[in-house]
Amino acid sequence: MKANRRMYSLPYNGTNPEWFLQEVEKRKKNIDHVYCELPLTESNMFSHVRFLFDGKKNTGSKQKANPDPEKTNLKRANYVKNCAEFLRISKGRVRRICPVNAMYYRYDTEEELKDFVISLARAANYYQLEGFILSDYRMAVLLHALLPELEIHTSCNAYQWNLRQMEIWRDKCGVKVFNPPREILRVPENLKKMHDKGYKLKCLINEGCLMGCPNSFNHNLSIAMSCSAPILSCCQNGIADLFRANWILPRWQKYYDEYVDIYKIAGRNSEGDYPFKTMDAYLTENNDMPLEELMISGTIMFAHRMLPKEILQKITIDKVPDKLLTCECSECGQCKLCHTILASLIPEKYHSRFVFKVNVTR
Repeated sequence: MKANRRMYSLPYNGTNPEWFLQEVEKRKKNIDHVYCELPLTESNMFSHVRFLFDGKKNTGSKQKANPDPEKTNLKRANYVKNCAEFLRISKGRVRRICPVNAMYYRYDTEEELKDFVISLARAANYYQLEGFILSDYRMAVLLHALLPELEIHTSCNAYQWNLRQMEIWRDKCGVKVFNPPREILRVPENLKKMHDKGYKLKCLINEGCLMGCPNSFNHNLSIAMSCSAPILSCCQNGIADLFRANWILPRWQKYYDEYVDIYKIAGRNSEGDYPFKTMDAYLTENNDMPLEELMISGTIMFAHRMLPKEILQKITIDKVPDKLLTCECSECGQCKLCHTILASLIPEKYHSRFVFKVNVTR
């Protein structure tokens, strides 16, 4: 596939709706759809994205009060208002696929679940949506029965690892597009098997957990339950983990073009023009940007806490070795390539901060 023919899934990030659509128009030939938060009321809609705007943040069994809850609640309300306006004015200008894709939804009764799905169907009709991105199989089955013409995509949070799972989602829910979990991106042959069976694939490219993270499943669940994971596990074994994320670099797309139909850009909570800067970086196969400006990754976020800005700026895309594309980080003890590269960029006094350890005082 030629680079200028790649298709992207772009996040609406709550900025000025009209300006956002103007930027979409400039890139429309490469945008399959925009995915936008569904602006239902809080009592009707759980969102792991809106959680980041909450006036207070859950941490385990306690809650930390936000120093300025009024400001954050206003920001959150404005985000939802802009999403509603974007969906209103974008009909016919770009395809809209709304995500309802937290990893977990709790319903105490079957009726509660059915009522929620009916509210999704009503929203789809009201905004004349093209489709939904879903993680919950129960919702997908019911919504497909109500609106069989509605396009359904799976979320990476649906965790479809094998062909049988995908077959069931296709046959029972009418799924058109599958988004495999983040962890599978660094195992391209698995994506090829899925595509060879006729499944249309959408893959997240600028967001990734640590390859082989021992806690990713529980971490995603904790976010879906409005709790912060009390122990960050994004870096385990030293500075090399900064490179060991399940992402696709711009220059790596050519290795995925054969079996990835849509490249998904993360960033519903990003600032300003981030979605467009990122899409442009992938379209042009930019190899010079600092990783921290391109990637929304646990490993990068961890590095933000551990390193000064000036050091992070020196860690650019071109520094990431191509061996990571297929090695599955299975030879790190002998290879040490990532460590060697990063050791030349990160002063030694910071290295110990990237090693996961527990200190016990007796």
